Amino acid sequence: MEATFEKQSTQTVIVLKIGSSSFTVNGETRYLDSPPVIKNSRTLVPIRAIVEALGGTISWDPTERKVTVTLGSTTIELWIGKNTARVNGVSKLIDSTNSNVVPEIINGRTMLPLRFVTENLGCTVQWDGSTQTITITYGG
Repeated sequence: MEATFEKQSTQTVIVLKIGSSSFTVNGETRYLDSPPVIKNSRTLVPIRAIVEALGGTISWDPTERKVTVTLGSTTIELWIGKNTARVNGVSKLIDSTNSNVVPEIINGRTMLPLRFVTENLGCTVQWDGSTQTITITYGG
């Protein structure tokens, strides 16, 4: 008798809402320690919970005020207040159309530009302005 196996989806779908500390990962509710905010027309989030939900890691260097995000073979380094970051050692503008978009500390939490980080990790990002929700899709 032959066994048949269904291919399990390796896709991760994360849905966040501006101002809400709860978010979902493949339909399961989780919580952020600070809600996503819009600043300079861009979404900033406390990225740790999102990166960890994708299977990545994040670290903080207080001396350099640097956040390092790693997922698979991709490493992103961002500095508080700087509009450039390094992706696998290559300098990139965080937002080529808005130089005011920088990582910030808001209410004691490190907030990073969501689209820059997730797209550089290989995710797709969709914004729904009518509901102020963000859908991040990774893998497939």
